[in-house]
Amino acid sequence: MNAKNVALIAVMSAVTVVVAYARGLGLPFLPGLVEFMTVLIFVSGFCFGCVIGGFVGIIAITIYMLIPYPFAHPVAWLFTISPILLLVMAFLGALYGIVGGFFGKVRNSVRINARFVAELAFLGFVLTLFYDVFSSVGFYLAYPVYSSVWEAIYLTFIPLYYPYPPIIHTFTNTLVFAVLAPALIHAIHHFSMYLKVPSNV
Repeated sequence: MNAKNVALIAVMSAVTVVVAYARGLGLPFLPGLVEFMTVLIFVSGFCFGCVIGGFVGIIAITIYMLIPYPFAHPVAWLFTISPILLLVMAFLGALYGIVGGFFGKVRNSVRINARFVAELAFLGFVLTLFYDVFSSVGFYLAYPVYSSVWEAIYLTFIPLYYPYPPIIHTFTNTLVFAVLAPALIHAIHHFSMYLKVPSNV
């Protein structure tokens, strides 16, 4: 890994964490319902490859979980973080970047059209559904809150501690991927060409 890649990882991780904190400050009454962190991790992978995207996911999620600015993340209410949950969340963060990297390599184009937007929305839906379900599993493994893993998964779809089911995050993130990801990919791709930074597409 060369210096440019390290710099890219550092910059994209920093931007992702700042955006995540800003979202928490701007919409503190909707913890986890609307977020822009995972789409940035995915776009990092799409534009710069699986390795950079994976590292951005691990670093950004780890920082965000270790230092959850008040109301920026639901786990902030616990005032502590289990190493088990941290590992699960870091893996899930990396997954966004890795899948983004593979998709960017396969797509090999940043031409924005209806099909591209639909593909991004579909990937956003699948990744976020996986993220929401397995973050609930991670919470079950980390804290003695649920009686079984099935209860943890069940409560991903049925509200108990929140006025809305956590699974709504899957649908809001699908919209975020459809609306923001194409514009971010287009902008970063052209900016990286201007700076002569190696791109994944």
